[in-house]
Amino acid sequence: MKNGCIVIRNIKDYFDGSGFAEIVSALVDGGYFIDKIFAVSEEDEREFAQTFAECKNFFENVFVIAEADKLAPLRAQACSVLKRPPTDETRIESDKKTFFFLPKGEAGAAYVRGEAVAYLDAKYAVKHDRMVVRAVGVPAERIKNVLADAKALSGDRLAYNLSEKWGDLRLEILYDSDSPKMLIDGVMRVVAGGLNDYIYAVEDTPLNERIYEILKLRGLRLSVAESFTGGGVAKRLIEVPGISSVLFESIVAYDNGSKMARLGVSQYTLMRQGAVSDETAYEMAAGLIATGNCSVSLATTGIAGPKSDNTGKPVGLCYIAVGLKESVFVYKYIFKGSRADITQRAINQALFLLYKQIK
Repeated sequence: MKNGCIVIRNIKDYFDGSGFAEIVSALVDGGYFIDKIFAVSEEDEREFAQTFAECKNFFENVFVIAEADKLAPLRAQACSVLKRPPTDETRIESDKKTFFFLPKGEAGAAYVRGEAVAYLDAKYAVKHDRMVVRAVGVPAERIKNVLADAKALSGDRLAYNLSEKWGDLRLEILYDSDSPKMLIDGVMRVVAGGLNDYIYAVEDTPLNERIYEILKLRGLRLSVAESFTGGGVAKRLIEVPGISSVLFESIVAYDNGSKMARLGVSQYTLMRQGAVSDETAYEMAAGLIATGNCSVSLATTGIAGPKSDNTGKPVGLCYIAVGLKESVFVYKYIFKGSRADITQRAINQALFLLYKQIK
């Protein structure tokens, strides 16, 4: 099967993929992939007609994506090319080929998830299923090797959809109802074994939700102290409904005075080792535990950039501490990228380290 996509856009606007990326992602989630994408100016009717005619000849399914108010005239042009009466239907069928006319953004993605995928499954008489593995901080070479091993085992029987954002990786393995269970289990063993140290879920559960589940299951109460992540860790956690039952407090101790007054970090440590140090991260996490209001703590301190502080320590350096009543564990990282990249990677890594200690 071949699938084409025609994106209608204002050529004066910056083209960043927004508007159609959600729809393509929804198709991928359903097990269907776009072979080629055409970007067409919304002001050039002739270009659309020519592109549509080309897609009609070469693709079994064509997805036309545009602003909602542009779809009616596009559909009329398409019907003219197909030599059929005009229609206001979202889906047009002609000579065993299917043409979808979808509004940009979430509305179009919702249609794909709710109707288009089910239609394509029925059209091709296949039932897609999936396995999902979630992991954090996997080295690029490691994931490359794991995927190579998995594909060597499965050949073209399974499809792999990999996405990664600030170190948080989602690997989706798609297969149909004819795939042997032994093959699927074998691939899963390869993936799980290769990514073992970095995995936090073998189901499609985001990291913040996974942490909430474990905190609740273990009867733990969490406190968070952040410096350079500026409340980002707490923000991620409070996106989860019900988190108030396991999260006691979050402190953004940006200034050294706050670290001393609110967390008990010693002035000596700050003077001798600096705010961005193993010792400061340790005392931040230990200070939360010492209050007696929590059973586990998480602390972050680092340099997000774009410039270093007056200590000469490198941009991207950070220390993350996870405190338990028995001990405090401190981890050192140097992340690369922009200020936002460094901060978001540190947030994901901090949550993953918390998961590793409480699982």
